[in-house]
Amino acid sequence: MTTTCWSQVTVTGTVIFNDDKSAAPGINVVEKGTMNGTQTQQDGRFKLTVSDANAVLVFTFIGVMTQEIKLNGRSEILVKLKLDCNKDFFDSRQVHIYANSGVINNPVGGQIDIASPWIFHGVIKGSYGYQTDLDDKKMQTGQVEFAHYISNCDFDIDFRWSYRQVTFDNNLDFRVNSFETDLNLNETKFIAGYSHIDFTKMESADNKNLSGLVIGIGRYFNIPLYPTATVKIGLYKDKVEYQASIQGGLQGFLCFIKFYKLDEFNELSLGIGKRFVYGVKRRKG
Repeated sequence: MTTTCWSQVTVTGTVIFNDDKSAAPGINVVEKGTMNGTQTQQDGRFKLTVSDANAVLVFTFIGVMTQEIKLNGRSEILVKLKLDCNKDFFDSRQVHIYANSGVINNPVGGQIDIASPWIFHGVIKGSYGYQTDLDDKKMQTGQVEFAHYISNCDFDIDFRWSYRQVTFDNNLDFRVNSFETDLNLNETKFIAGYSHIDFTKMESADNKNLSGLVIGIGRYFNIPLYPTATVKIGLYKDKVEYQASIQGGLQGFLCFIKFYKLDEFNELSLGIGKRFVYGVKRRKG
């Protein structure tokens, strides 16, 4: 119902979708604070008589982002609407258990990953892995990740602390701590961060504390096993750390291939595992 008063003005306009500039039919157009409204026609156009030349029009429809436009005395307007998005993240409330083996140095090992329910607008993930030759070689990895804590329709951002520790032939011992950020754009992620290494090499009395940058890139592939490939490089003063992985899974089955190298130590690890989901996954909108 339109309220009649001396200051009434008639507003005409066109509503289009911002992505492809096509007409937006069926969009609800309401004068804010009233029941006065209409809908756009097939060509996206509308006409509405409002009570004030400075009234605010509200544009709503399922699947598009609500937009408010103040007329500021205008009698004709063009409105560009953005599609809303509901992003589904399927990595919460999960436990992954792996049996893995190092092909080069550490043949016996395992790994466990745990992901929380949705909490504080994201997912908290923890991971710990251990490999050994049951003698004088061992490799430990761990990480804590805050996933999807910054997220919108176009991207999401993860924050991560990761740890690597290697003992090798009673000669080489090092520990690496990294603080990294992932920028996830569609099916690609860009990785950047800061890393610190405590490095000891017995036979050459090489003891160093080094800091450097971590850079990397990752890619998700929509093919069988839905693998994600990631490559990262840590750049220090006189050393380079290499990390690469391909991991995926299907219907609860998991697998990975990982490569790691720093100084004279390198390892190629193969793993198979099982995914368990606890509780009911929530939808992130």
